[in-house]
Amino acid sequence: MKSSDKENQDELTKCRSSKNSSNSSLIQRFSFFYRIFSTFNSLPQGIFAVSLFGLFLGAATTMVYSNLGLFMKNELHASEATISSIDGIVESIAYIVRIFSGAVSDYFCNRKAILIIGCAISLLTKPLFAIANSSLMILFAQSIERIGNGIQAVPRDSLIADLSSKEKRGQSFGFSRSLKTIGSALGTVLGMWIMFLSCNNYRVVFFCSTFAVAIAIALLYKVKTPQELRETKKENTSPKKMENPFQKKYLRSLDVHFWKLLTLAFVFEMGHFSESLFPIFAHEFTSLGTASSASIFISIGQVACSYPIGLYADRLGKAKFIKICILMMIAANLFFLTANSIVNIYIGAFLWGGQMTAVQGLFLSLITERVDSHLRGTAIGVYYCTIGLSFFLSSIFAGNIWTSYGHDFAFLYSICFCCLALFIFNILLPKKCEVRS
Repeated sequence: MKSSDKENQDELTKCRSSKNSSNSSLIQRFSFFYRIFSTFNSLPQGIFAVSLFGLFLGAATTMVYSNLGLFMKNELHASEATISSIDGIVESIAYIVRIFSGAVSDYFCNRKAILIIGCAISLLTKPLFAIANSSLMILFAQSIERIGNGIQAVPRDSLIADLSSKEKRGQSFGFSRSLKTIGSALGTVLGMWIMFLSCNNYRVVFFCSTFAVAIAIALLYKVKTPQELRETKKENTSPKKMENPFQKKYLRSLDVHFWKLLTLAFVFEMGHFSESLFPIFAHEFTSLGTASSASIFISIGQVACSYPIGLYADRLGKAKFIKICILMMIAANLFFLTANSIVNIYIGAFLWGGQMTAVQGLFLSLITERVDSHLRGTAIGVYYCTIGLSFFLSSIFAGNIWTSYGHDFAFLYSICFCCLALFIFNILLPKKCEVRS
C-alpha cells in the first residue's frame, strides 16, 4: 500500500515537473518576442515620425514598381533585358544623386527641407506612369521619380543617425526600414486590390499612388529635427559655419575601414538585380493577377528580419550579421534555382527581402559610426553611389543572362558574387569591427 502511494506521488511530481518545464519553455519563447517589442519604447520619438513617413512613401513606390515589370512586358511588350536594364539605369541615377543630396544636407544642416523637395518631385512624377505609352517614356518617368527618391533618401538616413545614439543606431535603422517595408507590403496589396477592382488596369494603380506620397509629405511636418529640438529647449547653440564637405581635410577622416566596407558593399550588391523580374518568374506558377504577390513576400522578409537583425547586431556585432545576410542571399538563390512551385519562390523572395534591407541598415550603421557627425550625409551619399553603380552593372548583366540563357543562370550569377563577397568579408573586414567613440 505504501509502495503504491509512493509510486503515485512520484508520477505526480514528474507530471508537475514536465508541466513546469513546458510552461517555462513557453515563457522563454514569449519572452524572446517580448524583449524585441519592448525595445520600441526606448527609441527616440523622432524615429517614429521618420519611420511613418517612410511607410507611406514605401507604399506609393511599391504600388508602382510591383506592377511595372508586368505592365512593361504585357502592355508595352518589352523584353526582360529591357526591363532589367531600365531598372539598373534609373536606380544608378538615384544612387548617384544621393552623393550630392548628402553633401548638400551636410552643408546647409537642414535635412528636412531637402526631404520635402525630394518627395515633391516624386509626387509630381507619379502620374507620368499612368500616361506612359512606351518604354522610353517609362525610362523618363522612372528617372525623374528616382531623382526625387535619391534626393530624400540620404537626408532621411542622416536624420535617423542624428536622432539616435550609437548604442541604438542599428535598432533605429532596422525599425525605420521595417516600417518602410510594411508600407511596401501594403502598397503591393493595395495595388493587387485596385488591379482586381479595375479589371487589371495598371494605369489606375499608378495614378492612385500619388495619394500615398501626399500623406508622406504631410507627415514630414511632424518630424522634429535636432535643431528644432534645441530651439524648443531654448538652448544657446552657436550657428555652424557652412563648409564644403568634400574638402581634403574632411575626406581624410574617411579612414581605411570605411573604404573596406564600401568594397564589400560593392561586391555584395553585384549579386542583387532588379526585383521587377520576380513577378515575371512567379507568373510561371500562378495567374497574372497574383504574380505580383512575390513582391509581398520580399516585403514580409524585410519586416520580419530588419529590426531583429538590427537589434541583435547592436549587441553581438554588426559585421557578424553582414556575413549572415550574405548566407541568406545564397539560400534565397538556391530556393529560386530549385523552384517547382510558387511556395519555393515565396521562400526565396522572403530571404532575398530579409537580407536586402537588413544588410543596408548594418552598412549604414557602421558607416555613420566611422565618420564625424557633420560628414554623415556625405559618407552615406558615397555609400549609396557605390552600391548604385554596382546595382546598375548587376541589373544589366543579370537581365541579359535571364533573356539569353534563362532565369536559372541569372540566379547562378548572383550566387557567384555572394560567394565572392564571403571571401572578401573574411579578408577585409576585421573580426571585431571597432568604431569611434
